Amino acid sequence: MFKDISKLQLVLSFFMIFIGFLQAFNNWGEKRTLSLFFLTSSTLALIFAIIGLIVYRKRQITKD
Repeated sequence: MFKDISKLQLVLSFFMIFIGFLQAFNNWGEKRTLSLFFLTSSTLALIFAIIGLIVYRKRQITKD
């Protein structure tokens, strides 16, 4: 799953996670359920992005 990830995909994933956290913060007062959805999905995406970053770094180290 994470073996063929590129640097651009990693950068875009962190950017999208940042937007998800901003949406959670923006909707916190009015729509609490939507905010919790953005918060949990962004947290899960952040975990997957960190795993992808670790795999990417290991792949770069083994290439050299």
